[in-house]
Amino acid sequence: MTSQEAINRPTYSFPMVAFGMAIGERIRARLAELGMSESELARRSRVSQPVINALVNGTQRTSKFLPEIAAALNVAPSDLDPRLLEGQYSPPPRFLGERDLPVYAAAEGGPGQLVVSTDPIELVPRPWYLGEVRDGYAVVVSGESMSPAFEPGDMAIVNPRLPPMKNRHHIIVSNDDDGEFRATIKKLTGWSSDEWMLEQYNPPAGQEKLFKLNRREWPKALRVVGKYEG
Repeated sequence: MTSQEAINRPTYSFPMVAFGMAIGERIRARLAELGMSESELARRSRVSQPVINALVNGTQRTSKFLPEIAAALNVAPSDLDPRLLEGQYSPPPRFLGERDLPVYAAAEGGPGQLVVSTDPIELVPRPWYLGEVRDGYAVVVSGESMSPAFEPGDMAIVNPRLPPMKNRHHIIVSNDDDGEFRATIKKLTGWSSDEWMLEQYNPPAGQEKLFKLNRREWPKALRVVGKYEG
């Protein structure tokens, strides 16, 4: 955007300033008001689409790129985060700097499932939102059952300390067995004492979009809190 374009841009009132709204909700509301997509916001702000998507979905609470995002939305940064008005805003670094987050390889273990090795294949920079979660890790996605949210080669970032939450992505895992475990990355829509209720976006042939897994066989649902694109 040229300086002249910035001068000629119309200004907008931004009514969504209720202090109870999260930043992602404010961005989502403004996108709807403007009829703008997340990809267009990423292009205009020159902020990567994964960062935009993480903010909108609430998996990332704030960003050092908030001023750029606000400018692209034609609002003040404080319209997206009212804490700026209170002098409380301190944007976190995108990474903490340590290249110590283990990445586990995965092979397809059946339609929509993975076999994950517990021997890391590499270490990557730890995202700021896992700063104190030393047992966090990433899994390389294999298969297309969760496309387009998770494509083959993406790294799904897992926080094993968070409790299950409805309508969030989780990695559902079986018990460890000789240095590997079976897993499947899905959207968790609910659960009972016996079953996980799951959704997959691109079901393998012969499978349903909505299905259930037995919790005795799959005892853990661990929250996926972000991704690195492959």
